Amino acid sequence: MKKSILSSAEIKFFIQATEDEEGFTKRVSEVFMIPLKKFEKTMLEGHFGNPITSFRIHLKGEIADKFGSKILNLLLEKEKKILLSEISNHIDKHGSLYLRIDKQSIFSNRLIQSSIDPLRVKMKIRIKLPPPEMIKSFWGLLSIPN
Repeated sequence: MKKSILSSAEIKFFIQATEDEEGFTKRVSEVFMIPLKKFEKTMLEGHFGNPITSFRIHLKGEIADKFGSKILNLLLEKEKKILLSEISNHIDKHGSLYLRIDKQSIFSNRLIQSSIDPLRVKMKIRIKLPPPEMIKSFWGLLSIPN
């Protein structure tokens, strides 16, 4: 049995009252092959009393690996190059890789990074390595041809 590369992956995003909650969650589920039952939903209230829905998805083992592979394969080549050039800014001291993906790009299957209303992604690699080695590990994952 193959040991998974990622120990976990976490996806977080917000849906505003003006957005299509069902349509977006269904699209995330389809694109990343994540069952809707994995989506944890929390209702929040915005500054002006508007409803905001927060979603969190926590994945482990093989399903985390499949998600990680899918998201890295869907990143546009120029986005991979940007990420590779800035990789040390995306990894914390615990070995987690952080990405912010443009929510609208999920509908095109060509993911781009964005800090405005993003899909927040955290991927934690299974093995513990010092930061320079961790960067090399993620670099290798990102460099794998599709």
